[in-house]
Amino acid sequence: MSPESGPAPVKASLLYGEELAVHRFAELPAAALVHGLEDDWSSYTKLSQLLSGRFRSFPLDMPWRSGGTYRWRARATSGQWIEGGLQMMPEPVSVLIAHSMGANSVLQWLASGANPKLDALILLSPFYWSPTQPVDWAIFDGFRQQFAAVMTAGLQTRLGPRAHTMDPDIFNTMVRKMLEKMGPQAFLALFDQYSAASSLALSHVSVPTLVIGSPNDPGMLGDRADALQADMPSAELCMDPRFSHFCHVEQAQEVADLIIAFVDRQRAG
Repeated sequence: MSPESGPAPVKASLLYGEELAVHRFAELPAAALVHGLEDDWSSYTKLSQLLSGRFRSFPLDMPWRSGGTYRWRARATSGQWIEGGLQMMPEPVSVLIAHSMGANSVLQWLASGANPKLDALILLSPFYWSPTQPVDWAIFDGFRQQFAAVMTAGLQTRLGPRAHTMDPDIFNTMVRKMLEKMGPQAFLALFDQYSAASSLALSHVSVPTLVIGSPNDPGMLGDRADALQADMPSAELCMDPRFSHFCHVEQAQEVADLIIAFVDRQRAG
């Protein structure tokens, strides 16, 4: 095969009076990754590395990042933020992976009528609302406790092994300061997503979807996982009690294996 008959180079230049070009043998599909509330794009570092042989990962830095303000809530819906982030992608997205509130934001985006051309959608530890539960003050107060527990688990995940050797009083002080810094807006942002989940119109979604989480996770307790699957027939659930809320970090290898196997099934079918 002559050089002229092959694909165009991805980069070409004239250097020292001679043509120099860079070609690519294979085009890996692109994967967009959306982080959760009070987290950031770097939380996907390990999972991206494990997926690097199959996908080129593009983690998005969303306005609900750790240390951000909550002005984004008044400026656009979470679904609109997802749409905006995906429009910034340098190439078409094959797989969309989203965690926690990022996953719920994707559900909001889909419910708004989005019809993305994806090979697969991966939702990690979403929060879902069971239609059998009323939105009352008892649920509100209970979710405040669950919110604090999830944020505490997130701090433990970020600290890694240090969290197990740290003086409990020091760790508890860090938790208190973290929650004070987040303020009530962080809780309300997640509660809004959580309490609205069962009213989302998801039955039309045709994108093959894999939901990865734990039956012990606050967002999937009781009949919440069943409610999500009933509302979203395109979803396949993998609920493993060994997974934590931050499974993409703490059980990254297992999550990567599930993602690869799921995508391979969709392409084979």
